[in-house]
Amino acid sequence: MTEHAFWITSRAAGIIALLAASLAVALGLLMSTPLRRRLPEARVLHEALSLATMMALAVHALALLGDSYFKPSLADITIPFVRGFWMGLGIIAGWLFVILGLSYYIRGRIGPQRWRVLHRLTAVAWVLGVAHALMMGTDAGTLWFLVAATLVVVPAAALLARRWLPELAT
Repeated sequence: MTEHAFWITSRAAGIIALLAASLAVALGLLMSTPLRRRLPEARVLHEALSLATMMALAVHALALLGDSYFKPSLADITIPFVRGFWMGLGIIAGWLFVILGLSYYIRGRIGPQRWRVLHRLTAVAWVLGVAHALMMGTDAGTLWFLVAATLVVVPAAALLARRWLPELAT
C-alpha cells in the first residue's frame, strides 16, 4: 500500500477536482439564470467548491512528485506538454483554474466587468480538465468513474451548451 500511496492520493485528488470543478461550473452557470433567486447561498457554495477544486488540484499535482513509477519532475507537473498532450491540457486547465479562481479576490482592483470576462474563461479550463481526465486518467475507462463523472459533467456541459449556444434554449 505505501508503495502506491502517492499515486492513489494523486488519483483520488484528481477525481475530487473533477467532481468539485464540475459542480462549481454547473452552480456558477445556474447563478446566471433566473434560478439564482431560488439559490440564496449559491455564491458561498460556488466559492467553497472553487476553493476545494484548487486544493484538490494542488494535491493531485504535488502527490505525483512522490510517485515511484511515474517519477515526474517539478517541470513535468508545472510546464504544459513536457510529458505529453493530455497531461499538457491538464496542466493548462489547472493553472487556469487557479489563476481564474483567485482572480475573484482581486476583482475590485481589476474591475467587475473585466473580472466577469476573465471568469467566463473558467469554462474553457473546465473543458480542458474534463478532456485530461477522460483521456489520461487511470480510471477513465472504469464504469464507476464514468457513472460518477457523468452525474456531474453532463449537467454542467448541458448548462454550458445552453450558455454558449443560446439558440438551443429556445
